[in-house]
Amino acid sequence: MANAVFSPRDPASPLSISPHETAMLLMDYQNMVLARIGDAVATSVVSIASQMRDWALDKGMTVFHCLIDASPSAKPPPHSRTAAKWKLYEAKFVEMPWLGHESEKLAVRKHLSPELTVLRTPGSISALESHGLSGMLKEKGIKSLIIGGISTSGCVLSTARAATDRGYIVTVMEDACFDPVSGLHGMLVSHVLGTSAHVATSREIQDAWKIL
Repeated sequence: MANAVFSPRDPASPLSISPHETAMLLMDYQNMVLARIGDAVATSVVSIASQMRDWALDKGMTVFHCLIDASPSAKPPPHSRTAAKWKLYEAKFVEMPWLGHESEKLAVRKHLSPELTVLRTPGSISALESHGLSGMLKEKGIKSLIIGGISTSGCVLSTARAATDRGYIVTVMEDACFDPVSGLHGMLVSHVLGTSAHVATSREIQDAWKIL
């Protein structure tokens, strides 16, 4: 059951905001991240995210693919705890550059608009740290965000809290997220994310938005 307020009369509800003022953030569905959760789960989560991407575009929402910059020049700040781990990824990227790519099932379809990709420096967790994203959200008049990604304890939690602090209404797509740590995803969606964000499954979100 959704931990969400789905009433267009409630100013805290995502349904109080029009689809054109709503953006979907698809975060870190990159092969290097998907490899950590196993093929079966990755296939399911990516499939749901892909379906929600198509639904959002049909609704007239802007979709942002928020990715970790895996280019050769991208490096975490030296003080980041990610710095040492990133050196291991850099070696792998040389042999298997596809690890840094977004899942093919979710990759931006060039002929579709509005669908954009934004990158953030390795070591930054919140998608709102993606280069240029804050400016584009402001320029488009976005007031509400629907988010999904991997991992739940990483980009999803960090983005949900950062976005709430900046005044956005945030809705988490529960089944378009997952975490490689056993049991952590369920705990976060049940007991943590709902304190600041609306949490619902993809089906619950689609059903709720039918009135808009």
